[in-house]
Amino acid sequence: MLNAVRDAFAGEGELTERQGAVLVTGAGVLFSLTAIAVAAVEDASDFQFLTYRGGSTALAMLILILIRRNTRPVDFGGLTPTVWLAGSVLACTSMLYILALTRTSAATTLFLLAAAPIFAALIGWVVLREPVAKTTGIAIAVTAVGVVITVSAGLDVGSVSGLVFAGLIPVTIGLYSVLMRSASGVDPVVPTLIAGSLLGVVAGMIALTQGGLVISARDATMACVSGGVALGLGLPMFNLGHRSVAAAKVPLLLMTEVVLAPLWVWIWPGEVPSLATLIGGAVILGAVVWLMLVSNDLPDAAPSSRLAALPETGPV
Repeated sequence: MLNAVRDAFAGEGELTERQGAVLVTGAGVLFSLTAIAVAAVEDASDFQFLTYRGGSTALAMLILILIRRNTRPVDFGGLTPTVWLAGSVLACTSMLYILALTRTSAATTLFLLAAAPIFAALIGWVVLREPVAKTTGIAIAVTAVGVVITVSAGLDVGSVSGLVFAGLIPVTIGLYSVLMRSASGVDPVVPTLIAGSLLGVVAGMIALTQGGLVISARDATMACVSGGVALGLGLPMFNLGHRSVAAAKVPLLLMTEVVLAPLWVWIWPGEVPSLATLIGGAVILGAVVWLMLVSNDLPDAAPSSRLAALPETGPV
């Protein structure tokens, strides 16, 4: 497994669907750290937090690029308009997630996040002509049941803006999954660098108009954990792993974030999850594990994407 990931990361091989599923699931585990980072923030505003999150993500990618320069240099040759769009959508998703968490309940955000597999399946079917497998359809249904159970004891709509932000997340996740499937040749570091840079710059410009960028060391550390660690490590894993996984399956495997986020907050700062959260989380995790076990052992064929057929302007 480790050798296969190393070779695929260097562009010297392809992962099987099961290996890709493991990486995507692991990325979800790392993404779940954002919940505890946001819960630990004391005074930083949304956009101050997002500025440091985006900046630390971009910095992590630059460090990785430097580490690889003498062994497996990052290839920017596949930097097409599709990749730029994917990076922009990813930055937008990251911003929406933080804005939703701070404006409505985590339960509401996670409930709406459950729609991501549906949007991924629909967009993948329309754009990539990927049929939705029976096993994926079953997993979607079971996951939806698990999320409903999870939030049933504490659904709180919150502000209208928070509901809108949360409602857009599954759409952007589905779109990003499909865009990256149509640009499978790009190095996993590239879209992450684009997303982190865009997020840091845009959020920083907004933060400057709302009081500046100075925040406490604690808040900056939490933002960097959610960026440099959760996204800096998780996104390259996700970008590499999802290439071998059908678009409709990707958000399902990322449901590990839905399961683990409330558990981390339970451990610290001590927000005790309800019994419904624990039961629903077990149902979701069971669906994810089952989907991984039934995944094929052979790499998926390269998607015949409409996007891939669009005229490209070459490396930018």
